[in-house]
Order: sequence, then C-alpha cells, then structure tokens
Amino acid sequence: MFDKRTILAFILIAIIFIFWQILWQPPAPPPEQQAADSTAVPVAATESRQLPQPVVHDAVIDSNTVVAMDMIPEQLIRVETDFYTATLSNKGGGLINLLLKYYTYADSGNVFLLGEENQQATPSLISKSNDFSDQDFVYLTEDNDLTLSGENNSGTVTFTAMLPSGSIITKEFTFFGDSHHFDLRVTIDGVESSGLVKEYVLAWLPGIPPTEENRADDYSNYRGGAYLSGDMYKYDSFDDNRLLEDHSGSAEWVGSRSKYFAYAIIPRETISSGAYVIGEKREIRQPDGSYEMRQISAGVVMPLAGHNDLDNRFTIYAGPLDYQILKKYDVNLEDFIDWGWKILQPFSLAVYWGVYAIHQVIPNYGIVVMLVAILLKVLTYPLTKKQLKSMRAMQALQPKIEEIKAKYKDNPQKMNQMVMKLYKQEKVNPFGSCLYMLPQMPFFIGLYQVFRSTFELRQAYFIFYWPDLSQPDPFPYVMPLIMCVAMFLQQKLTMTDPKHKMMIYLMPILFFFLFKGLPVGLVLYWTSFSVLSIFEALTIRRPQKVMNPQVK
Repeated sequence: MFDKRTILAFILIAIIFIFWQILWQPPAPPPEQQAADSTAVPVAATESRQLPQPVVHDAVIDSNTVVAMDMIPEQLIRVETDFYTATLSNKGGGLINLLLKYYTYADSGNVFLLGEENQQATPSLISKSNDFSDQDFVYLTEDNDLTLSGENNSGTVTFTAMLPSGSIITKEFTFFGDSHHFDLRVTIDGVESSGLVKEYVLAWLPGIPPTEENRADDYSNYRGGAYLSGDMYKYDSFDDNRLLEDHSGSAEWVGSRSKYFAYAIIPRETISSGAYVIGEKREIRQPDGSYEMRQISAGVVMPLAGHNDLDNRFTIYAGPLDYQILKKYDVNLEDFIDWGWKILQPFSLAVYWGVYAIHQVIPNYGIVVMLVAILLKVLTYPLTKKQLKSMRAMQALQPKIEEIKAKYKDNPQKMNQMVMKLYKQEKVNPFGSCLYMLPQMPFFIGLYQVFRSTFELRQAYFIFYWPDLSQPDPFPYVMPLIMCVAMFLQQKLTMTDPKHKMMIYLMPILFFFLFKGLPVGLVLYWTSFSVLSIFEALTIRRPQKVMNPQVK
C-alpha cells in the first residue's frame, strides 16, 4: 500500500512526536479550584525543608540582663519602593513578605514572591555542619517603616542580635527606590563563640510560591541555579522526592526560580566557597487530576576563614526573569533563563532579540509573531523555492525510477546503484526536499523557547480570544484547528508524489496533537507560516511568461 519512503516518513514523524512530547510538553494542567490553591501553597510553606532544627537563643539586652525570647514582641517594618512592598520582622531579622507591584496573577491581584502567609524571616544564616540557624533569633531594631521612590533614594533597616555567648550578629538591609534588588550587610562580632564553624550559608529558605494558572507547567520549571567558577549549573534532580546539592566553587550568584520569577544572592567583595540548594517535591491530588508540586531553596556558602570578626556584603535580586533586567547586574544572571540546549541557545537569543526589537515599535505580541513569520518566510524563500523544485524534479524522474525497479527487481543492490546514478546524471538530490527545511528548524525551536520561557511573553495579549500567548489555547483547539486547515491546504499544493497522498491528511492530524498543548503564540506562528507557504506555493507554481526570442 505504501512505499518504503512513506513508511519511513511515518516512523520519523512518530519519533519526532514522541520525542517532543517527552522533552518539551509539560504535564496537562488540571482545572484547579480556588479552594485547592488555598490549601496547597501554605502547606508547602510550613513543611520541613530538610534543614537542621534551629537552636532557640534568648535575646540579650545588655551584658547583665537576659530577656526571654517570648517576652519581646514581634516588630514589623514595612518598606515600599517603586517596584515592591516588603515586610520585615525582628523575629529572624529578615523579610517575611514581598509583593511585586507591576506583575499580576492571571485572574487578579499582585504577585507575591515571598508568601502571602507569615513565615520565618529570610535571608537566614544557617550552618551545614551543625544546627545553627538564626531563624528563631529575636533581633533588636530601632528603625521604622520606609517609603522610597525614584533614583538615588535609599534607606536602611538594621537588626541586631546579642547572643548569651557574647557574639553580636547584625543584619543591615539597604533598600532602593527604583530597583528590584536590595543590599544586605552581615557582620558577626565573635564568630568563634557564635556557634558557626568554618563556614555559613546565607539562604533564602522559603520556596517561590506558584504564580501561574497552569500549576503543572509552572512547577515543572522550578529549579535552583548557580554560576560557579565560570560555569552555569541548574539543580532540579530529585532523589526520593528530595533535592540536596552542596556544590563547591566561587559563586557569582546562587538562586532559585519558578517559570517566570526568581531570587538570587550575589556576594560582593568576599569570594564565596559554594552553593547550597535543597528542595522537595510531592504530588498534589485533586478531583480533576494531579500535579507535582516542588519547593526549592538556595543559599550561598561563605567561608569564615579563621577570623573572629566577619563583614560580608550581598546584593539580593528578587523579581522577574526578565533578560533586560538581569543583564544589568553583569554577573551572568541572565543565564538563569532557559534558552534550551546549549547548541541552540544562539538561535533562541536571535529570535528573542528580533521579537523584542519589533515589539518596541509594535506593542501587540500577536502581530509581532505574524511579522516574525513573514520575516523568516522571506529569509527562507530561496530554500523553499529549491525545495519545491527538488520535489518536482523527483516527480519527473518517477517513470524512469519505476523502469529501473522493474528491470532490476531481482537485484536490489544493482537497482540502488542505477537509481543513484540516475540522480547524479539528472543532478537531483533525493533528500533535497528535506534538507532545505533543516535551516528553519533551529529558529523554530528558538521561537518555542522564547514563547515558553521568556518573561516578556508572559500574559502577552493578542486579541480578545487569546489574552495570553504564553499559554495553550484557552478556547480549546480553535487556533490548532485553524493551523491544521492551513497545513492541509499547504500540503495539498506542495505534495508532488501521489504515493504520499496520505501524508496530506496525516500530517495536519499529527501536528494538531503535537501543538494543542503548546503556547498559543507558537501555534499562531506556525499558522501564519503555513498561510504564507500557501501563497508562496501559488506564486512558485504560477506559469512563467515566456518571452518571444525576437524581443530583446
């Protein structure tokens, strides 16, 4: 019924389909109820983080008076800047809440990068070798609320804990009116009596809360990261639902990310000695399905270097995985964005810059996608033209090939030799129709990474029916069906071998199942590309006017 080439094409398509689904397709998102969300995140925030239990120290007011921890009331300090609102607590001496002003959830409300529920303060000082942790220390502070706005406007909040051993730990936070980051200075007077040994970890312990409506897709992008000794490392390998990475090396930064948001701890002045990443995962079951919830925390390891007095400074970024913002820190923080396989990253970046540049002029990403499709179609037109000519040349050779097959049917080796000789004589490449498509694939994969991973495409509006191009079609299968119709017409116009007729019907069906769960922006691109291919095929097929040889 089918020749070998058709069967081989079916097998290759099936392999590509399965390969794509395994590597790139996120688990199908279950419809979630608000009630389910309200129970999932707070539970994660209060679960065990695979850390040693902290030792509870009393706070010392002076050298003669020790005050029990529960006698000191919690003091909250609110800091408001142009980009976020933060709440700090003297219990633990750090942030317990961080609300981003310019980024919202799909339904409504601003994104919390540090949970809506009160939890232990962060960043925290912990030890890997013993049970030291300052999360339950009660710090003293004399500072009040801060409201900061604009450039060159900053303010500080200082927490001090005086331990019974005589050690004094100070955390000095500096906030800026127009930045996503804040600075932290950690000083310890009396390291030897503090309980810390050899090194400590400055860790952002709470995991990032999910921010996307598609929880399964959001959690699938959770990972820790570090830029160590000139190389980028990403940590998301769980063993028995636990993640523990203790990686030595000089870290430019260490952090944790969700699909679109991240925090990163950047050491300043003092060279760090490694990255420490911990996490856990568990399955969340709901009436309509289940998904895998992840929590990943990260910290930078700092050496004590035998000194009794310590003074370390850090910059802590907390915000979106926005390439334009991350690049400004000049510590390779932009490498935390998922650009795909290393060999394809240049194509992803090229597509990103193209999309970004066009969007500076045209604010609608849907129109930008269609313009990118037009641009790539123009650039690949010579290849497409050669592809169609190659297909027609193959079609013209079919009668001669059939004669060779009939003549040498009992000698397959001789038959193949004669067929290849015919190709060589006629200067036809039997694989030309496929080879001309290969240069397009890296750009297509790059476009996939851009739509799936870059923050700029989050909640990117097209028209009423498609309010978020980074998510699958919200009106089930409308855009995928339009794409399939366009592909069918394109195949109808470009297919030249009658033996491959079934491909005209099977390819759109296979692509429908391949694309139905992908970002609708990517489907829009492929639909636009297919529609342009229809017009391109009509143009190439149009008979060329033959001029009279007498006319010059």
